[in-house]
Amino acid sequence: GMERCNAWGTRSNENTVGQSHASFSKLSADDCIKRWNGDEAAWEMAKERATEVAQFLLAWLQSINGAPVTMIRLDFMCKRTGDGKARVIFGEYCEMGACCLGWKEGPPTIWKAALDAALRH
Repeated sequence: GMERCNAWGTRSNENTVGQSHASFSKLSADDCIKRWNGDEAAWEMAKERATEVAQFLLAWLQSINGAPVTMIRLDFMCKRTGDGKARVIFGEYCEMGACCLGWKEGPPTIWKAALDAALRH
């Protein structure tokens, strides 16, 4: 899988329709750890928990429909709750057309995979 991190800023009601009402910033893993006071153990716990939940959710999704999906993004919110501890909450499944969160090769990679899958059927 691929891991991408981001943070949302303060909400503003001044933006027009079709524009985000909050600032959005992409973060590296190092940036996240810095925001968590250098707590690498909490960061690792968050990643482990998110991976565990993701595996469960993907297995559940496949039990509903056995056809593999071309692309899926799972969103998690993570919060450092203390030394070496983190809370992880699943947000949503995002399917084809979801934002690639700064992955430059994402859109062409995803749409090529979708076309390949469609042509196989």
